[in-house]
Amino acid sequence: MISDFGALLSFTLQAFSVEFTIYGFTFSFWQVFLFSAVSAIVGRILWEVFFGD
Repeated sequence: MISDFGALLSFTLQAFSVEFTIYGFTFSFWQVFLFSAVSAIVGRILWEVFFGD
């Protein structure tokens, strides 16, 4: 059971490490995921600052 969980985590880390190139820029899925998460947090903070009650 625990080895299956470890295998799942290993597969996920390998999948997120895949790099791809768009218009000459190379990204990994980790970079895209982290950028999306940080952008969402910053966007939410700015939304609350400017449009919050």
